Amino acid sequence: MEYKHSVSLDIDKCKGCTNCLKRCPTQAIRIRGGHAVIDPRVCIDCGECIRVCPYKAKKAVFDRLEDIPAEKKWRIALPAPSLYGQFDHLDDVDYVLQGLLDIGFDDVFEVAQAAELVTAYTRNFMRRMDVPRPVINSACPVIVRLISLRFPYLCDHVIPMLPPIEIASHMAKAAARRQHPELRDEEICTVFISPCPAKASFVKNGFQTGADGVDYVVSMSDIYFKLLPVMRREKAPRAESRTGMIGISWASTGGEASALLNDRYLAADGISTRSRRGASPCSSSWSSTPATAAASAARRRWKTRTSRACGCSRCGAICRYRKTASRPRPTRRSCRTNT
Repeated sequence: MEYKHSVSLDIDKCKGCTNCLKRCPTQAIRIRGGHAVIDPRVCIDCGECIRVCPYKAKKAVFDRLEDIPAEKKWRIALPAPSLYGQFDHLDDVDYVLQGLLDIGFDDVFEVAQAAELVTAYTRNFMRRMDVPRPVINSACPVIVRLISLRFPYLCDHVIPMLPPIEIASHMAKAAARRQHPELRDEEICTVFISPCPAKASFVKNGFQTGADGVDYVVSMSDIYFKLLPVMRREKAPRAESRTGMIGISWASTGGEASALLNDRYLAADGISTRSRRGASPCSSSWSSTPATAAASAARRRWKTRTSRACGCSRCGAICRYRKTASRPRPTRRSCRTNT
């Protein structure tokens, strides 16, 4: 089945400047005919090319609220925790939740609620002794696809659980059926407010389980500008929030891991490439930062075999070389300082 991507390229705007080529973590971009070409087989929809393109030639493709059919009578907004961080001096998230109701949604279910359930499950999962380490969270579709493409030996390290957005959709639809039994299933829809294109690709490619998954994914930037006018009104919002700081902290770097109440974790922010010394960006080695803290460490352990240090034949110094998958362990050699 062909993978449906959410990052698109406007060839007319592209100038072939190679900025995106240098920053793509999976080397999915090449310059052909004076413009960039994205290889859909290895693109992970991380959006890094969108961020670094000076000509706005790349863009993320989301659903639009205006395109949701009229037969969807009950529309439930699923705001990501990062939506709250887009507003300066926001001291009450209920202003955002009330604003979502004011712009046309019938109900709001915070993804942060589902994130708290995932956190609780992860705590129990981490107590098991048979879990391969390091443990990598499965909430980010970018990391899951990145591992499947480039680090397949780390697939067993990914936690086998549903992402918070899918859990939130299941819970929101179940609550809507209980509160409004007159509604049919096809009249209820969930709309995830996403900060990244990878979540849209996750929904488009049907990776969700069951029929109660997310139906539409809209851009957070579009919702932000719709919320600004209604949030300026001088009226107190209703108390809508049902989540705590653990769920909301998922929006910050390290918040997802620190919520486990365990100090043995690595958290990173962003995704980038790192070139080999003397190599061009086109042939650069890469490291994905969100998973690299865990993934790269596991990769080094995977490549590095147990090594018996070989002593120098003259001074007994310890050789620092290790046996790896690509380089055999050296034999005993003479000390360079005494030759």
